[in-house]
Amino acid sequence: MIHTQLLALGVAALFAAPATAQEATPSPMTQPHDWGALLKQDATAAHAAIIDSHPGVQDSLNPGFRSQADAGLAVALERAKTASTAGGWWWALRGFIASFDDGHVQLGLTDPSWSFPTRWPGFLTAYRGDDAVVATRDESDASTPPVGARLLDCDGVSAADLGAQRIGAFRGRWFLEAQKVSFGDWLFLSAQNPWISEMRTCRFETGGRAASYDLAWRPLEGDALRARRTAAGRQPSIDFGFRRLPDGGYRLAMPSFDGDPSGEAFPALTALLAEAEAKQAELRAAPYVMLDLRGNGGGSSHWSQHIARTLWGDDWLSAHGEAPIQGIEWRASQANLDAIRAYLAEWRAAGVPEDDERMVWGLRIEAGMVAAMAEDKPYWSDMAAPPDGSMAAPEAADPPLLMQGPVYVITEAGCGSACLDAVDLWKAAGAVQVGRETSADTVYMDVRDQALPSGLARMAIPMKVWRGRARGNNEPQTPARLFDGDMADDDALMAWIAALPR
Repeated sequence: MIHTQLLALGVAALFAAPATAQEATPSPMTQPHDWGALLKQDATAAHAAIIDSHPGVQDSLNPGFRSQADAGLAVALERAKTASTAGGWWWALRGFIASFDDGHVQLGLTDPSWSFPTRWPGFLTAYRGDDAVVATRDESDASTPPVGARLLDCDGVSAADLGAQRIGAFRGRWFLEAQKVSFGDWLFLSAQNPWISEMRTCRFETGGRAASYDLAWRPLEGDALRARRTAAGRQPSIDFGFRRLPDGGYRLAMPSFDGDPSGEAFPALTALLAEAEAKQAELRAAPYVMLDLRGNGGGSSHWSQHIARTLWGDDWLSAHGEAPIQGIEWRASQANLDAIRAYLAEWRAAGVPEDDERMVWGLRIEAGMVAAMAEDKPYWSDMAAPPDGSMAAPEAADPPLLMQGPVYVITEAGCGSACLDAVDLWKAAGAVQVGRETSADTVYMDVRDQALPSGLARMAIPMKVWRGRARGNNEPQTPARLFDGDMADDDALMAWIAALPR
């Protein structure tokens, strides 16, 4: 949704992944601190902010939320008793935030240039389904397992438990394929996390035979780390494009839905939509159309709505739209109200008129929160239709289907936010999802950011909850046709889709 994008824009920049190389400028992370005291202070403040402002605390449909928050704090406070390093502070906080299993509850360093010294044992793994396999190795080190070897266990701990303990416990949502794809290489990366130890001996299977390997950990930083992570991840990287294929099908490649007019995606998407409109008749008559979302992590839902209207038309979308949501509830707290007022102030300073959609939206929420707080209510219920009109689907007779062939929407693990909105919309209209499972989000959204007392980190907190969303809480979109190959192999993927029965 457009307003989700507006509220998340600054937070997305704030919580960008820390750089993998340390800058020359001294970082506050290098200054002496009582890390245990800072951990206790920051974890307590993060918990208080969640209790004060997160919609889940008062959510009758999520009765375990408060106890989950309390349990996460208890673990962090126990770790604070022995934390003595920056790594102990950071990874304990990460573990607390990860315990919410919510991609909208985030944590970021205020110094994005800082990174912890990193070590590896000469190889990294990546997930292929549920299996962790060696994806890149130091070819000069014959003592490392070969590329393609499947992890069995380390130090007597099964591969499945290793992933949950070493990655999932500090990243959250380990039940999602997307998390395994995104962070699988961290299984054999060590970044000064004292709450887990470096493995000593691991067993791998190659060609049906198991072999044991003693691990020799050594530094891996800067460009070398980036290169190894890139090699292990093999994340799809595509360009924007509108292309007619040799068999008459069409491929519309959209690796981003960024709505920032100053960004690179905006002119590319604008040109793609214009070409799609100009060739609407050809698209509707084509044997098939591919909507390629590989690499798309979200942005604005405006683009996907435009594509849907171009392909299926307004009448079809009215009759085959997403199921209407039941409502939106905003957690009424002073901190959340202050965040909304800050956005209103920014827009006024930028000259946005009072009757602009953004201002009307913000003023409505401000008034609603003020009223709810005056009556000591935990929520303000916003029953007005959101910008995309999904609150209420009008009754409509079944119109003719204008698309002569199937529409395939190509997804992979990086698809989240507005990319998920696109998949929701297009599948409701009749598109067939192909490729791999998407990421997922909770029904808690529209985040604000808050500094932690140490000044070394900031966190993001959702302010509203959606009621009755067709796609469930933390539920990914699963393809009807699963591609078992490499999602970065463009030729193989295109050939596979072209050969699908229609």
